[in-house]
Amino acid sequence: MQSMQFADESSLYATVTGAARFLFEGGSFSAEERAGLANWILAHQNRQRGFIFHPTFDEMATGIRLLSGERPRTRLLAANAVELETLRLLALLQPEADRVQRIFQEADARLAPLCFASVCTTGECAHASIAVLRYRMARDTVSAASSFSQALDALKADRRGDGRWRRFPFFFTLLWLVELPADLARDELSYAAPACARVIGRSRPAGEPASAVRETILCRAIRG
Repeated sequence: MQSMQFADESSLYATVTGAARFLFEGGSFSAEERAGLANWILAHQNRQRGFIFHPTFDEMATGIRLLSGERPRTRLLAANAVELETLRLLALLQPEADRVQRIFQEADARLAPLCFASVCTTGECAHASIAVLRYRMARDTVSAASSFSQALDALKADRRGDGRWRRFPFFFTLLWLVELPADLARDELSYAAPACARVIGRSRPAGEPASAVRETILCRAIRG
């Protein structure tokens, strides 16, 4: 199956990132492929410290890189990024499956009391807030609309004046914005367009998958 070409027995997160990159760039999976990859992910849980999909020792040693290229600077953010991006992919693959629904319920219970689950701009909680928003958007755009509105207000208040934000990670935030409904994202994408124009064609590290994703993000952001 095409989806299983992304399966990397040495790293759940590499598998998740590869499949997410494929979907972001316009790829698609059949129902059988979605089920196969979802089952593979569920079979590779790493339960630690309350997480369902905690990064492994080797993943942490190698370093976690977000789909958009940023590297989390704290272990807390790295662990949350791995879990939330994995949950997001499950929401895109097989959201109706009973096993997946139970995973969502468990993960949501862990997230509920955390500040970044309600959008927080303190330190790397801003990064984690975007990861939560990406997960919620994959789950249900309609029911998450209020948190999107709150996040967009926080972004507007956090503008630096040059097309970037003071606390929110530039590319990861753009990645969330370009996947939002256009009417919701329009104002922030218009604000970010000059910064996008300045860096398009110059994203680093050159030749790595993250560079191609960044170029796609920038092109979509400029188009609005």
